[in-house]
Amino acid sequence: MNDLDKYDLRLLNVLEEDARMPLTQIAKKLHSSQQVVSYRIKSLEQRKIIGEYYTLIDISRLGYTSYRTLIRLSNIDSEKKEEIIEYLMKHPNVLWLVDVGGRWDLLVNFLAKNIIQYYNLLSHFRSKFPNQIQNYDILTTIGGHYFGRSYFMKESRKAIKTLKFGIVDPKMEKIDELDLKVLFILSRNARENAVRISEKVKTSPNTVILRIKELKKKEIIQGFKPLIHLDKIDVSGYKALIKFQNITENKEKEMFRHLYENPHVVGALKLVGLWDFEVEFEVEKKEQMLSIVREIRDMFKDIIKDLEILPLYHEYKYNFFPGDLLGLFHLDEFTVLF
Repeated sequence: MNDLDKYDLRLLNVLEEDARMPLTQIAKKLHSSQQVVSYRIKSLEQRKIIGEYYTLIDISRLGYTSYRTLIRLSNIDSEKKEEIIEYLMKHPNVLWLVDVGGRWDLLVNFLAKNIIQYYNLLSHFRSKFPNQIQNYDILTTIGGHYFGRSYFMKESRKAIKTLKFGIVDPKMEKIDELDLKVLFILSRNARENAVRISEKVKTSPNTVILRIKELKKKEIIQGFKPLIHLDKIDVSGYKALIKFQNITENKEKEMFRHLYENPHVVGALKLVGLWDFEVEFEVEKKEQMLSIVREIRDMFKDIIKDLEILPLYHEYKYNFFPGDLLGLFHLDEFTVLF
């Protein structure tokens, strides 16, 4: 992270805590001025260290499941790759899109209400690019935790709120058209202020503020985060896919606690499919990753049957809002605003 000075790191740390935090509050936390904070944030954006600000939405409370789809491409040139990326970027139900290494080329998270809807989404994608999709694997996300990036300031995990998303027995929450519109806007820009949101949804700023508070109270909104392009700060991201054997609830909790204590582990997910568990790492050196994985593999060799590492490269998209929810109301004029 040579391109980041101490102020940048402290600022990123605060944005990791709450990317929607007002400039006045950020300035207070950093013992700085609003002008300096604003300038530094714009600098991080201009340097493409921060790409955007997203809202972490618990999609299970809206009746959706995330289907991680690992894709291997073939017969592809730069023009065709760009066409595939553009298709997935515009897709209303793609949560996450990233280039990966190893035996796969892309990792795509589709959001769907059920397996039938996911099948239809995947089938349309495959029919659109029949000669390019050589192989794919599907992992259904059951739930997980986002630990955060405590490595920015080497803080104790205990000082950071762990965010959960997706639960085994989801509690469906009722929300109305206004809630959906507010969620839609925040999913595209978590730092959009209440005044501008109120202008777009044709209500008062106070109503917007109250709706956001209620969405957080219902735990639909789990948090607000900056999308950080790791390649711009010389940090590398990895996914470790784990297959269990002889697993018990206590052993799983023990491994979870161990992962939580490592500042380079930013999240962990429970899966259904070929793999049972997924761990996301962010490290400055490949040697760190090698050391961490070997430690986990040796410490939990009695329950880890298999393990595969996926290097993460460029992240194209991160949006937790299921776009087909927009079909619940007319947004033709509304979406023009974006």
